[in-house]
Amino acid sequence: MATHVTTVFTLTGPQDRLRQIADERAYRTCAPDQMAWEDDSTLVMTLENGIGTSFLDHGHGLSDEYPDVSIRGMEYFDCFDDPGFVKWQGGQLVYEADLITVFGILFPTDATKDWPGCSASFWHRSAPLAAAIAENCPHFDLMPLRQLAGPVPGWVETTDGFATLFLRPPSTPDAQDGLGVIFYLEIGRSTLLAGIDRFGGVTRFRRQSYGQISAACPELRVVLRDRWKASDKKRRKARQERKVLRRKMKKEIRAVGSSLLSFCDTDPWVI
Repeated sequence: MATHVTTVFTLTGPQDRLRQIADERAYRTCAPDQMAWEDDSTLVMTLENGIGTSFLDHGHGLSDEYPDVSIRGMEYFDCFDDPGFVKWQGGQLVYEADLITVFGILFPTDATKDWPGCSASFWHRSAPLAAAIAENCPHFDLMPLRQLAGPVPGWVETTDGFATLFLRPPSTPDAQDGLGVIFYLEIGRSTLLAGIDRFGGVTRFRRQSYGQISAACPELRVVLRDRWKASDKKRRKARQERKVLRRKMKKEIRAVGSSLLSFCDTDPWVI
């Protein structure tokens, strides 16, 4: 089954020039019904399932052909996983950022809005990350989450029913000192995200034990202990289920191996 790919080019410039470009690029970049005016000076071209050539190479071509307009490119797969952002200005590449997802969870990044479609995502930090997020996702900002009430002062919490995220947003808009604790309580796994900035950029992340997490975040110790104890029965059940599945898989592998050996021994044409 083909992977669904969405490519978007956003061109900014004088309206007359953009209308000329829209006429020239009709059926070359995309069909006319896939072009939309965001405002009088912004033309958006959307392509489903990619463009048949490299996203970056196609953007370079547009930039070379139209150096007098600003071009932002975005491409993502399926449900906005690991999007790529690029910008050209004056025919030159300004930034290129591939946002490699470390963790994502539904969490209102705008504290004034209570809607579940706003996802907090955490990415490998790169030099162009801040510019790419600020320009392409202007409403994504972890700082407003500091206004929300959490389990302990300075921390906020959310869950999707499987993973639970405890987040300490950065101390200031320019800081990179945020912390995140991801708990998969029912399977007994946890991860520490360190060096988080307001755009979700992460310096490093690593799996740690419950004890290591508790030691690294002493202010969360009581909360984590309560959640850990409450999920003990579910963890035991999950461990038992995994053991049963592993035994079943080993039996199936042995059965297949025995069948192949028997077949090779009885069929003279098998080499």
